Amino acid sequence: MKNIVLIGSGNVATHLGLSLVNKGYTIKQVWSKQLKNADILAEKLNSTSTDELKNLKNADLYIVAVKDDALEAVIQQIKVNNILHTSGSIGLEVFDNKCKNYGVLYPLQTFNKEVSLDFSKTPICIEANNEMFEKELLNIGNNLSKKVVKMSSEQRKQLHIAAVFACNFSNHMFAIADKILTQSNIDFKLLLPIINQTVKKLNKNKASEVQTGPAKRKDKKIIESHIKKLSDKETKEIYKLISDSIMNKND
Repeated sequence: MKNIVLIGSGNVATHLGLSLVNKGYTIKQVWSKQLKNADILAEKLNSTSTDELKNLKNADLYIVAVKDDALEAVIQQIKVNNILHTSGSIGLEVFDNKCKNYGVLYPLQTFNKEVSLDFSKTPICIEANNEMFEKELLNIGNNLSKKVVKMSSEQRKQLHIAAVFACNFSNHMFAIADKILTQSNIDFKLLLPIINQTVKKLNKNKASEVQTGPAKRKDKKIIESHIKKLSDKETKEIYKLISDSIMNKND
C-alpha cells in the first residue's frame, strides 16, 4: 500500500504525511475542507489537492486525519475499500462496516505543524477489522516508528484519556506557571531543568513514587500561603484541587 490519499491538513496529517513521504510512500492527494490548507500541505508532499470528497483519486489506502468531531461526517461520504483514521478517542464503530477493510493508526504524540519531531520515536497504536488489513497497518506502522502496538478501541480510549492528563493538562500547568512568572518578570526557562528532571525520573519510576512538593509533605502552611499569594480565583481553585488530590493519595 504505497499510494495514499490523505484526508486532512492539520497537525496530525502534516506530520504523518511528511513521515510517509520520507519512508517512500506516495501521497497522491490531500483533501481539506479549506482548499488553501490542502494546497499548502500538498505542496510540501509533492501532491495534488482538493476540497471535494467526491473527487478523491484512486489509491491503495485512504487515511482520515481530521478533528474528532468531523470524523464521522467525513467517513460517511467516502466509499472505498481500504481506509483508516488516526483518532485516539473514536473506535472502529465509526466505519459502521461500510468498507471492506478499515482500521486505526493512532500516533501517540503531541503535534504542531510548526514544531519538527522525530516520528520514529512516536508510539503507534494499530487496530483493524480483519487480520489481513491488520498486517498491512502493522507494516506501515513499523516503517514509521520503532514502537508499534496492537490495541483495541476501548484500550485506545483509555490511553487517550491518560494522554490528556499527562500531556494536555501538564502543558496547561506550564502555561499557568508561565503567567505567574511573567507577572513577576521571571523567565519561564528557569523551570525547564526541574520539568526535564521530573520527566526523566519517570523512565525508571512510577509517578506516584517520585511525587514531591508541599502537598506530598502535607505542608498546609505553605499551601495556604501559596493560595493566598495567587492573584485570580480560578488559579487558586486549581492549586487547591490538585494539592488536595495529592494529599488524599498519600493518606
